[in-house]
Amino acid sequence: MFVHTNIHYYYMKKEIYTGIDIGGTHVAAAAVKVDGGVVERSLFKRAINAAGSIDETVGAWRQLMYETLEYEPNTVGVGFSMPGPFDYERGISMIEGVAKFNSLFGLNIKEYMRSALNGSAGSIAFINDAAAFALGEYYCGAAKGSQKSLVITLGTGFGSAFLVGDVPQTTASQEVPANGYLYNTPFKDSIADDYFSTRWFVRTWEERTGQKVGGVKDIAQSAVGGDAVAKAMFAEFAAGLAEVLAPKLAAFKPDTLVIGGNIARASDMFLDDLVNNLKIKHITDTKVRICEKWDEAPLIGAALYAGSKSRNLEAETLNSTTPLRKTTQFLAPTKSMPTAAGQYDIYPAFPVGNGKIHSDLKTLAEMIAAHKTIVIDGFEGVFWDSFTASLNIELLKHKKNICIYSSDAAMKSEEELKAMIIKYLGDDDSIFGKITDLTLADWFDAVKLTNIKPNPDADINILIGCGAALAGWDAPIFYVDLPKNELQFRMRAGTASNLGFKKHTEKQTDFKDMYKQAFFVDWIVLNRHKASLLPQIEVVIDAQRPDNHLFMKGDDLRSGLSAMSHNFFRVRPWFESGAWGGQWMKNHFEGLNKEAENLAWSFELMVAENGLMFESDGYRLEVSFDFLMFNNFRDVLGDCADRFGYDFPIRFDFLDTIDGGNLSVQCHPRPEYIKSEFGMPFTQDETYYILDCKNNPKVYLGFREGVEKDEFHKALIDSQKNGKEIDIDRYVRSFRAKKHDLFLIPNGTVHASGKDNLVLEISSAPYIFTFKMYDWMRLDLDGLPRPINIEHGIKNLYFERQGNSVEDELICKPYIISDMDGVKIEHLPTHKEQFYDVMRYSFDNKIDIETGGKFHVWMLVEGVSVTIETAAGMRQRFNFAETFVIPASSGSYSIYNEANTRAMMVKAFIK
Repeated sequence: MFVHTNIHYYYMKKEIYTGIDIGGTHVAAAAVKVDGGVVERSLFKRAINAAGSIDETVGAWRQLMYETLEYEPNTVGVGFSMPGPFDYERGISMIEGVAKFNSLFGLNIKEYMRSALNGSAGSIAFINDAAAFALGEYYCGAAKGSQKSLVITLGTGFGSAFLVGDVPQTTASQEVPANGYLYNTPFKDSIADDYFSTRWFVRTWEERTGQKVGGVKDIAQSAVGGDAVAKAMFAEFAAGLAEVLAPKLAAFKPDTLVIGGNIARASDMFLDDLVNNLKIKHITDTKVRICEKWDEAPLIGAALYAGSKSRNLEAETLNSTTPLRKTTQFLAPTKSMPTAAGQYDIYPAFPVGNGKIHSDLKTLAEMIAAHKTIVIDGFEGVFWDSFTASLNIELLKHKKNICIYSSDAAMKSEEELKAMIIKYLGDDDSIFGKITDLTLADWFDAVKLTNIKPNPDADINILIGCGAALAGWDAPIFYVDLPKNELQFRMRAGTASNLGFKKHTEKQTDFKDMYKQAFFVDWIVLNRHKASLLPQIEVVIDAQRPDNHLFMKGDDLRSGLSAMSHNFFRVRPWFESGAWGGQWMKNHFEGLNKEAENLAWSFELMVAENGLMFESDGYRLEVSFDFLMFNNFRDVLGDCADRFGYDFPIRFDFLDTIDGGNLSVQCHPRPEYIKSEFGMPFTQDETYYILDCKNNPKVYLGFREGVEKDEFHKALIDSQKNGKEIDIDRYVRSFRAKKHDLFLIPNGTVHASGKDNLVLEISSAPYIFTFKMYDWMRLDLDGLPRPINIEHGIKNLYFERQGNSVEDELICKPYIISDMDGVKIEHLPTHKEQFYDVMRYSFDNKIDIETGGKFHVWMLVEGVSVTIETAAGMRQRFNFAETFVIPASSGSYSIYNEANTRAMMVKAFIK
């Protein structure tokens, strides 16, 4: 599928575009309009030192662009014809390890050129030099009118471009080689580039005659004069070229083969032989032509390519229906106020004082402009290009010479990365992988990383992107963070991808695969890197709002984290719809999207994916929860810090099935299994606390008396294979659920919540290791079956948890510890395999608590709101159904009931 550029549109508009052709010894520019392919304006040329500094190379390009734009000020776009390797979409040089343009490695040339366009770089486009030449010939040269064309350039190297209409074909297929390249086609003892280039002629002439020669032109003159060696060389050249081209032409079937480059100027010496050799190889339907536009072709092609990109960008902007994020949940506001008593707050924040959080890029640019070198590192999923552009526009107002480099230039190729991480991703059809032991440095070519060097002549050098700090620049570090829920929303929309991989659309890459790689690989290495950077971070930036990046100083971040770790914190919850989701949260929590089909989960304290919000002057800046543990894990965890390290061990979340459906019948892995198979340090033990319910609902828990492993396994397999429903009640016990019941679900226990429950899961922290064995024959919200993990489940189930032992072991039996002075304290004992315990407090006015070296996770499960007052003197309101944590280092604290009715709270802690 391709789109032809509408030439008539350009005739009508008479728009002017500038083409710039980057060569190894000179740069040329011309103002171009599409009017018969004529270069209307004077041609500008400038000699360059390709081995020189940035100012000597790109500086010269920019100066030439200034001159061209001054001559033709109505230019609306600039196209660069560039040699590779190069990131043409983003404008970043990947040329490294060669004499020419080596100083440009990693440089964002698009941003470097922005100053020449008064701060606008949207109209700058980059195209491979061979493709630019091909487009020039397509628009108004030898390939004009061709539906399909192959254009080759024969000179210092062997360039090629495959065109369908005016669209270069770069994706590898049976018809087209990867990137449209022919230079690397195997030929004889080497590759095509070594034989169909000027250096082959020069080398072969000297070998066969013992004489030095200036180039192909001199050899051609000898051939015209009848020299046998010269004539034989051109014949050999034609035969070899036909041998390489014939299979490509047979596969692609172009209307036209166009030959350009300096060797083509000697076409009288080889063209007839080439055509005859192709006929011998049955290539007769492709017309072979010599180029018509010569040196003008790349200028015309680059200029009109810029025009096409500009028009497409304008059309996409006007007609775009592609969102940056795919979710029913709203983007967090820049500012928010605390909710009223009793109203659940979906944007909770910890106060850090006035004037600590900033929202204007002007201030950020001023902070950066104070330094000669800056490193901006960050998390995956950040919209680095738009952030870089916005920042550069502000920096240019300082009238500085700015060089911006991308760490992506030093990333290993996607093929290398795939080979490196494949062993951590499990089976293709599995949602599970294994926690990686890699580090972020493994994503980079170490030599290339050290070759990204600041320009000593620039006023400001910025190295930006994931892993930028690994380059070792002696510079302040700014860190751009992104909440993991927002990362997932971007992945679903196709606007973000995995670490080191290009963005994909949903249809190209399954989100489940992207999430698996993120969970088991990307987040692990990025978090390790983040932990190492935290003490050095000078500024942290919240990138979840593409048009408004909030930021705060690193010292204020660390101070805020420390204050949290000695008082209290509540993570920002986030919400997801699901196949069985209900309506309770939609109806009770203000600020959620009422248009969502349902809400299945609220991630109340699912710390691997939650963020922490800081508040200053009403601003809400969010960083990942990981920062708190990296900075203060001992203060938070207290006596279990050595056991769990950076892993916060307890999880609270809601499962909402009210007016929804049953959860899948499932179990979780045994400790040794989750460690050996998935690399997790501890397993997923759960409890169901029934916060609300209706219609006398069920909880499925444990097996019926006499159920055997083989029988249950066979029923599951039969259901999965043949699409048969299972009478689950034949195998699994069910119990009527009431408000404030607690059901115990240690690893290996078969279980499911029935419909019409609002379950508060009080659990150990792992959360994705759910082995679904039966899902009631339903489809997920995307219309596809949810993954079923029968074999994992069967390997982990405890079939001895059946019959009467279920009541004895798996249904909590609370008992009163004390009931006096308006305070009742109950113990809700958990299973012996579960490392956390639960207490319940009912009180009228106030309770005083000592942490005793342990952290406490709380929720108000009956009442309106409470106020916490810590020993440090901080006070904070928490409302019904909100989860909050009192760190171990808080010591003592008081909880005040703000309502006239009795409050009931549950507390979880490590045994």
